[in-house]
Amino acid sequence: MKLIFNFFSICFVFLILILNNSKFAYSIGNVDWVLLKENNDGKEWIDMGSIKKINDGEISVLTKFFKNPKESISKGSLSLYVMRIKCNDKTFKDTSINGIPQYGSKWKTSNNDELIDVVIEKGCSEVID
Repeated sequence: MKLIFNFFSICFVFLILILNNSKFAYSIGNVDWVLLKENNDGKEWIDMGSIKKINDGEISVLTKFFKNPKESISKGSLSLYVMRIKCNDKTFKDTSINGIPQYGSKWKTSNNDELIDVVIEKGCSEVID
């Protein structure tokens, strides 16, 4: 029994070593935050290193949003979003908010939110066809 356990343990270790994607592990710590816009609602950043082309006219990007406090005595809140953006029709959906997957999220427009508009504009302009 111990021999079988050792065999499977060794196989498991080899699988981890073979399937380990060091590029992914390297990219976790490398973020290139660029402040895009600041207004009365808050501040919006984009991680330039996270912009990925998914398919023709669609990208994925990591953003950071600081929401200004409504009252002067309270603190603002910081949120991280992974967004998918359709550059052709300027629609987006949040696929992750603060690391929590958003299954079933729907495509929507920015509804003239200038902070979202600037993310769509910057993200789509950075994609090389």
